[in-house]
Amino acid sequence: MTVYRRDDFAFPPARGRRGVEFHADGSFTDWLIGRGDAPEGHAGRWSAGGEISRSTGSAGSIVAATPDRLEIRWKE
Repeated sequence: MTVYRRDDFAFPPARGRRGVEFHADGSFTDWLIGRGDAPEGHAGRWSAGGEISRSTGSAGSIVAATPDRLEIRWKE
């Protein structure tokens, strides 16, 4: 299970963090930690039923979503 928080969440300092950005057209950007700890975006798709899939072929499902927390169970 991976937990995502809002951009304004008070995380402690880190060299890089993963993230996910959902778009209204059913696409999303999976932000992974790339070279030099810089964020690297990867495309994906999501559905209203909570199923999501990465362009790399892996998939997952949204387990819980609140205004300040998103939980995704990735099936690697």
